[in-house]
Amino acid sequence: MKKIDLNPVIHERTRLQILTMFLQTEKLSFNEIKTTLGISDGNLASHLRILEREGYIKVEKTFVNRRPRTYYSLTEKGKKEFLEYLSQLEAFLKEISNIKGSQKEE
Repeated sequence: MKKIDLNPVIHERTRLQILTMFLQTEKLSFNEIKTTLGISDGNLASHLRILEREGYIKVEKTFVNRRPRTYYSLTEKGKKEFLEYLSQLEAFLKEISNIKGSQKEE
């Protein structure tokens, strides 16, 4: 079996969940992400900073009824890297499935 080399930035559980949310919705507010994942402000902010630093998400700050609102969306780089991650993971799981299937036949 060959070694799988998954992107460590994406492979972290919370960041994986955040990126998965963007496959379903183009733009999400900080509070939408926080509520969905059930994590603290500080924890979420830390993960979002990492994703932004890597160029996977972009930040849009605006005001709604004079209150600040922060929105996040997936960049083209983020989408490309995430889809590549999913492709690598899928190939790895197929390889494991093939190994298990051949072991059952023996």
